[in-house]
Parts: sequence; C-alpha cells; structure tokens
Amino acid sequence: MKEKLLYLNPVTLLFLGAAPALAASADVRAALGMSAAVLCVLLCSALVLGLARKWIPAEAKLPAALLVVAGFASMAQLLLQAFLPGAFAMLGFYAAVLGVDLMIFGSAENAMEQDLGKGLLSALLSGLCFAIFVLVLAALRELFGAASFAGNAVEALKDYKIPLLTQASGGLIVFSILLAVVNRLFPAQGSVGALARAAAGLEPEDKEA
Repeated sequence: MKEKLLYLNPVTLLFLGAAPALAASADVRAALGMSAAVLCVLLCSALVLGLARKWIPAEAKLPAALLVVAGFASMAQLLLQAFLPGAFAMLGFYAAVLGVDLMIFGSAENAMEQDLGKGLLSALLSGLCFAIFVLVLAALRELFGAASFAGNAVEALKDYKIPLLTQASGGLIVFSILLAVVNRLFPAQGSVGALARAAAGLEPEDKEA
C-alpha cells in the first residue's frame, strides 16, 4: 500500500488523469467533486467487472470495460449535476469525459485480471492517490492565486495573490513544481521506471538506443 501511494501514483508517475486533475484544481470545491466522482467510478467499475470477469470472454473484455466505465461515468456526471451543481459548473465538460480517462480505464482492465479483493483495493488506492494530489494542487492554486479556500476569502493573502495561478498556464506551473517536489521526496525506483517504459510502449533496448 505504501509503494502504491508514494511511488506508483498514477498522476505523478504516468500522468494518467492529469487532464481532469488540472481542470479540477482551480478551486478546492471542484477538486472535491472530481475526486469523489473519480473514486466512485473506479470502485463501481472494479466491483462490476470483478464480479463479471469469469463470464466475460477474452475478446469482449475491451468493449465490456468501455461500456461499464462509460456507464458509471455518466451516472457520476448526473449525480454531480444534481447534488453539486457548483462543482459541476466548474468542471465543465471534463466531468463528461471520465469514461475515456486512461487512469479509470486502466483500473477497469486490471479488475478483470485480478480477483475481486485486489481489484477493489487497487481501484481504491488509485482513487486516493488522485484525490490527494488534486486536493493539494487545488489548495495551492486557490490560496495563492485567488486568496481564498473553498470559495471563502483568506484576508491574510489578499495582497499577495498571484492571479496567474488560477489560469491554465498557472495550473501547469504549480503542477510542475508539485511534481518536482514529489519526485524529489519519493524518487523513482527501478521497477517504477520499468512500469513507465512499459506504459509508454518502450522496450529497454529502445531506451538505450
């Protein structure tokens, strides 16, 4: 579990989920909404696919994963719109594209290759990794970019705010700094490098070349 949380974070290692992470990180409320949606989609997809994996033929696994993930992503979008309309408005169309996010789709595929318990645990850890990173990113951007937290003004930072941080370019800057800090504190190990190369489709000899 420690290795998953510290060294195999899907956002910081493989940049899976980086697009929704950046989209949801301008405000802590949006980050909470996106994190809840991602966690629910991950867990529900892993549960359904884990229970049904024995009855899904090998040639039907890909379309089955697509259908299940897209279905739960649509449900999450509707629930956000109904119960968290403010967060839904902040997320825009990113709430609608969770069904094709590589982090969620990869977790769904893993659920069909593992037993139910391992699949659910992997989905839970991936969701927590995503949530922690996005919430920290959102807190930094909102505090120092808008001098507020969850929409509430922070008077002490009012005269020191940097509006650039609330924009897309500022989000990339904070994302890069936070990524550098994480990689400094938890440097990649040999197995992690192999995982990243495999995800990118690179063989060891390609890297040496």
